[in-house]
Amino acid sequence: MTRKWVPSPVFVFLFVSALLSIFPTTAHSADINECRKLFITGQLEECLKETQAAIEDGVYGESWHILKAETQFDLGRYQDSLATIDQALERYSWSIRLRTAAIKACQFTGQTERIELLYEEIGQLVQSSPWRYTDAENLITLGQFILDRGADAKQVQETFFARARRNNPLHRSPILALGELALDKRDFQLAAEIFQGALENHADDPDIHFGVARAFRESDSEISSAALQQTLELNPQHVGAHLMQVDSLIDREQYDEADQVIDEILKVNPSHPEALAFRSAIFRLQGLDEKANEAHELALRHYETNPLVEHVIGRELSQKYRFEEGSKRQQQAIEFDETYQPAKKQLVQDFMRLGREEEGWRLAEELHENDPYDIAMYNLVTLRDELENFTTISENDFFIRMEPVEAEIYGRRVLNLLTQARRELTEKYQIELPETILVEIFPKPADFEVRTFGMPGIPGFLGVCFGDVITANSPASQAQNPVNLESVLWHEFAHVITLNKTNNRMPRWLSEGLSVYEERMKDPSWGEQMNATYRKMILEGSLSSIRNMSDLFLTPESPVHVQFAYFQSSLVVEFLIDRYGFDAILAILDDLGIGMNINEAIERHTAPIAEIDEAFEEHALKLANDFGGEVDWSEPELAEVISSPLGPTAVIAWVEANPTNYLGLKQCASILIEADERSAAAEILERAVELFPYETGPESPSMQLAEIYRSQDLIEKESNILNEIVDRDPDAVSPLLRLMDLSEENEDWDKLAEFSTRLLAIKPLIPQPHAGLALAGERLNRPDEAASSLEALLQMNPADPAGIYYRAAAQYQKLGDKPRAIRSSLQALEEAPRYLDALKLFVELQTSEVATEAESEPESRPPGDSGF
Repeated sequence: MTRKWVPSPVFVFLFVSALLSIFPTTAHSADINECRKLFITGQLEECLKETQAAIEDGVYGESWHILKAETQFDLGRYQDSLATIDQALERYSWSIRLRTAAIKACQFTGQTERIELLYEEIGQLVQSSPWRYTDAENLITLGQFILDRGADAKQVQETFFARARRNNPLHRSPILALGELALDKRDFQLAAEIFQGALENHADDPDIHFGVARAFRESDSEISSAALQQTLELNPQHVGAHLMQVDSLIDREQYDEADQVIDEILKVNPSHPEALAFRSAIFRLQGLDEKANEAHELALRHYETNPLVEHVIGRELSQKYRFEEGSKRQQQAIEFDETYQPAKKQLVQDFMRLGREEEGWRLAEELHENDPYDIAMYNLVTLRDELENFTTISENDFFIRMEPVEAEIYGRRVLNLLTQARRELTEKYQIELPETILVEIFPKPADFEVRTFGMPGIPGFLGVCFGDVITANSPASQAQNPVNLESVLWHEFAHVITLNKTNNRMPRWLSEGLSVYEERMKDPSWGEQMNATYRKMILEGSLSSIRNMSDLFLTPESPVHVQFAYFQSSLVVEFLIDRYGFDAILAILDDLGIGMNINEAIERHTAPIAEIDEAFEEHALKLANDFGGEVDWSEPELAEVISSPLGPTAVIAWVEANPTNYLGLKQCASILIEADERSAAAEILERAVELFPYETGPESPSMQLAEIYRSQDLIEKESNILNEIVDRDPDAVSPLLRLMDLSEENEDWDKLAEFSTRLLAIKPLIPQPHAGLALAGERLNRPDEAASSLEALLQMNPADPAGIYYRAAAQYQKLGDKPRAIRSSLQALEEAPRYLDALKLFVELQTSEVATEAESEPESRPPGDSGF
């Protein structure tokens, strides 16, 4: 019989005592999560006290030492942090997490020679005992380790981060690692899914909310702002959230406010390199170069080759369109660390925006090959393949890249417009431009967005200028809402002028204001104009002070507020020119070019900013009050009129009693149109147009009136109102089409040419404007204009190509271009072999060609006879 061994009480006591000597059971051992919470919520000093006390009590576990070291590091106590790690490594020599923390601490303590050794030790430890590193924290550490060593991001995501999350779905570290990786690769949709999905179990975690804020930063400012606010409520000292605030404030040119936030970061860590880099960038943007250099030196004090510092400064400069300076900073960052990916990615964008495309494409290809998961680089490489099929027009110091068919149809017109803009605006602004300006016009909005912003899905932009590079959406992308391409290109080229004149050192509002102003100078119907909406916004207090003008573009309440920002900016520019002269504007731009602050530059050549703000507000209010000054803008009360048994009689009576209520007149006219009382409706619409003629669009009284006149065959009245419409609305397609028809019916060829030309600026990819110009050119004996328009028509799969080829041949004959005339007549015959007129023209041209050759041949002479 086997006797069961039962340990004696003495043995149990001794065994438990031995265990306690190895694994001390202090109060702290159960409080590591509470300490982590202190760290996560920004209570760093309290966290440091708790971890120090636990370690002194002999608590077991590398996590206590790592948490203490991380806390010390975040407080800027880098030497202390490394000392904590080295002390812990004596006890936990197998720890790869401690070594990873040591790598970061070594960078900030001048012990960079240890870093490669630490990397080697991590590799050796994992190879010798892989089983030891399968928990979530170690899997995350290993994933980051091999990412730093150039591993494939997809592999890291699946093998380490996703595995860590599967093993422990509620652990925060895998969530943060997966989300950070998605953000790094600009996969914002995936990042949003990860962070938002985690909120259910981590509602009190500020880092999760911060992830949401970053994931939605470029797509939904409302969600992003709310998440950022929640982050700071949970951790008022959250450095990442504060840095995001700083970045946004710099975007809005609120430099003083940004510097105040930086102060909050430096209270926690006086040596925080990224905060000091932002401060250096602010000083640089303000033209305070000496202070910028001081902040830069402080940022690099502990880590002299920190690529992050150069990257941040360069990125901020590039965001203000100072791409040359920004690119040099990124190159410096790469010199510090040739593997530093953020600098390389930013440098790609800088090169592309500087027109250094060959270097940009080469670097993008390198990044894509090394990391196929990076969405931004994938998009750029894909776009490059598209661009290889584009046609390039290289002439008059322009390099214009367009889709081939579009280039054939309206490429020459784009070149002519830009050449005119260059000639007129360089003289006006007294500037010489670089030899070549690059212009790229994209038929696909996604391609435009990738080329311009690095990512698709950023709508709302018609064109963008980076200084010497212009990108624009082509009319092919605007089928539903056509926009005058020529006004867009003129606007963007005005940016080329002002950005070059100021060395890309000008606030957003002034740049946009001058471009809109120049649009109106070119064509009074172009650019943002005062309208009923803007009038109301001005009178209700939506005007911004000059100091905060750029903020209107970056934090708009709605798309309407963005358009209002363009309008107000142009209004300020116009006000300054009218009051102080255009020379004052030139002087301000020159001052900006040497780095002077905008407010200081304005005050040097005009008046104190406060005085200008006051005078401008008074000016704008007067404009708003005078605009439709006779109009009663109140909301009409028409319920009784609509329900009245008197019908149209009640409507007309209401109009007579309220002759200046514009909104009421419009509604009454609509009621009468529905009742088929068109003549009565026309009288009311005429009154509305006379009272307030400025409204445009399909629902405007002017358009409704034109439709009624047409239905009543009142052609002269219809023509007059349509002319008024197109003089006010640069995008009025249907009125221009109708005016073209009327001009052709009246054989008014000059008007047909005029209206066709205006329509061509809006819709160059439809046949009507080209057909109108071709016909007008033939009738007015303008063969060059007619021939080019006919050639454009041939690119649009016309119903009668033979007829167009024949007409083109006739125009080339008039121009004396016999080879092209012969070729076009032959092409007509290829399309329609029995086309008698084309055959006669071909024979005539051939006969003429033979006769010309015979006349030009020398008289035949015997060999050796020189003719003397």
